[in-house]
This record gives sequence, structure tokens and C-alpha cells, in this order.
Amino acid sequence: MTRTILFDVDHTLLYTGGAGGLAMARAFHQLHGIQNAFRNIEGTGRTDWSILKRGLQAHDLFDETADFNDTVANFIDAYVDHLATTLREPPEGYVEPGIPELLDALAARDDVRLGLATGNFRRACLLKLEYYELNGHLSEGGFGDDAEDRGDMVGRAIQRLASSPSANGDTPSKPDQIWIVGDTPRDVEAARANNVRCLAVATGDSTVDELRAAGADVALKDLSNTEEVLSALFG
Repeated sequence: MTRTILFDVDHTLLYTGGAGGLAMARAFHQLHGIQNAFRNIEGTGRTDWSILKRGLQAHDLFDETADFNDTVANFIDAYVDHLATTLREPPEGYVEPGIPELLDALAARDDVRLGLATGNFRRACLLKLEYYELNGHLSEGGFGDDAEDRGDMVGRAIQRLASSPSANGDTPSKPDQIWIVGDTPRDVEAARANNVRCLAVATGDSTVDELRAAGADVALKDLSNTEEVLSALFG
């Protein structure tokens, strides 16, 4: 049976040192003239779509009559331009422990579909993965420009990847063969909303106990032990 494994990005695969948040703030300032626009917006586990909308609402800039897709597209253009710069500014980011080895091990299997389930806007996500040299195995899935709600975004990722036959001709993955890998309770909630499984990792702000309490099927300190992770996903 083919398993579909969908990874979150920030604090699961990598940490940018705050480059994403800084680039979003600079883009908002460029477009709307407001400094530190997201400073009171709690963004952990939210999609970039949701964060942008909340930022606009907080500053009375959200236009109910406008096509929000156009607003998002304009913001992404500015955001990605700034992100290309902020990724190279201090503080230094890093790849989370064990990630290259884990992705290589998963990609080497013929019973796995690898993908993304991230709150990042797609272009920003791919830029981060390229910068940290993690783009070899991951490019498709669900992204922050797919939906405001993380559960809906995960649904889009599943629709794109898990519902199609695999490269070896295996049938689409069943719900219990689909895993979301992420670092927040919202990753767990999004998995539950789609009746799929969740491996949660405490490399973000949540502890192993908090992730277990949120309902994760598996909660690990980090993903540094490839055999342990594979055992959890395939055991």
C-alpha cells in the first residue's frame, strides 16, 4: 500500500531565523505604509492567507467587496521579493535535525508519495526549500494560497497527491495511509478534519506532551532518528 506523507515547512523541515515574518512585514509596509503590521497577529500554524487577512483586518484595510485573490497575488509578489533578501540576513536559519536523511530515505521507497501541506504561500515555500537545498523531493501539495483554513489547505493537498495513482501504479492512498507531519496543534487539527493521521514533532513552540494532548497519532522530540520515524510511519 502506498502512503502519502505531507510535510509542513517552518519548524518542521527548517527554521528561517524569522526571515519569513520579516519579509511579510516589509511587504505590508511597502504596499500599505504600515510598519510591523503583523506584530499582534498570532500566526503559529495558520496559513499565510489567514495571516494576511487578519493583518488587513487589524488595520481596517480589508475590503469585503474586493477579490481577495487579487489582494493575495499582489502581496505575494512583494513578499517573495523581500524574502529573497531576508533569507540571507541574520540571524542564520537552519535545516531541522535529520531532515535531509529522512527525505532521502522516503524518496528512495516506491511505496511513498511525498508532498507538502504548508501554510506558506507556494512561491515563498519553494524559495525557502531552494535556499535550504530541500527542494529535491518536495514541490507539490497544499499551500497557503489555497485556503484560509489549514484544514481546507490539507484537503487540497490530499486531493492533489493522495487521490491519484502512484508512480508504480498503486491505487490512491486510503485515509489511514495518509500522514501529515507538522509541529503545531493546528497541524493535528487539520489532519483530524480530513480523517488522516498526524506525526507531530516538537521542533516548534509545542512540546511532545502538548502535541499528544492535541491528538497526534505520534509525537516525537525531533525527526533526527530516521529509523524511528520510518517505524512510526510504516509500523
